[in-house]
Amino acid sequence: MFFKSILISFFISNFCIAATLQWETTQGISNPESVLYDELNKVLYVSNIDGAGDKKDGKGHISILSESGNVLKEKWIQGLNAPKGMRRRGNLLWVTDIDEVVKISIEESKILKKIKIKGAKFLNDIAIDSNGEVYVSDTIANKIYIISNNKPSVFVEGKKYDSPNGLLVSNGLLYVASWGLTKDWSTKTPGKLYSISLDDREVKQVTKKPLGNLDGLELDKLGNFIVSDWVAGKIFKISPKGKVETIYTGKKGLADIGINTETGLIFAPMMQDSKVLGIK
Repeated sequence: MFFKSILISFFISNFCIAATLQWETTQGISNPESVLYDELNKVLYVSNIDGAGDKKDGKGHISILSESGNVLKEKWIQGLNAPKGMRRRGNLLWVTDIDEVVKISIEESKILKKIKIKGAKFLNDIAIDSNGEVYVSDTIANKIYIISNNKPSVFVEGKKYDSPNGLLVSNGLLYVASWGLTKDWSTKTPGKLYSISLDDREVKQVTKKPLGNLDGLELDKLGNFIVSDWVAGKIFKISPKGKVETIYTGKKGLADIGINTETGLIFAPMMQDSKVLGIK
């Protein structure tokens, strides 16, 4: 009986750390790159490229979904090109779009400003610090920009930043999920998770070994990093000390994830399948 109870406890503990699919939706979704959970309004913003990720065709748009995957507004914001990473601060939603950053009023449902970044090659993700300064990754150019008072400048640049993709600010650090050094999305060495001090630009590795072609980056309520691998279609949970655990394995194209930290739901855009998943 004792042995049986140990087996049951082992099964339950291992079952609980594995993520499971709760729902999926395809309505109005076309090449989604990013999903952002809005804690205030309890909705999801989905950036739809609707075509190639580097083409200025005006087909890109942002959809609004409920937490259960129902489409509330199929084309809430239109006229974008290839929208990708998103972050919210106050009433503003910030979105990357190839070589510019788009500032949107959530309350008014309209674009307020497009900030052009000269020399940008492939703007990808966004993070915002407590002062309202916006950080933007340029994966192909090996740069991270900072936008202060609507004026962009280079925050860091160089090959050592390993083609930065996912960004997140926490406790004075800019965390970066890198793709792995690339010019054409192929990589010899996969990317890592690392941090950059906002004060002195010091870089520290979170994961010691190459991990994958990393994309989305979020924090759970316990302070673990939740990171997606676009090529492998995986979601990792990474402890602050760098311990890596695979919690979900899906398909290639799993891009910039969002998370509801209270419910534990992860929202995953599947670019190649044109669908969004809700994963518990």
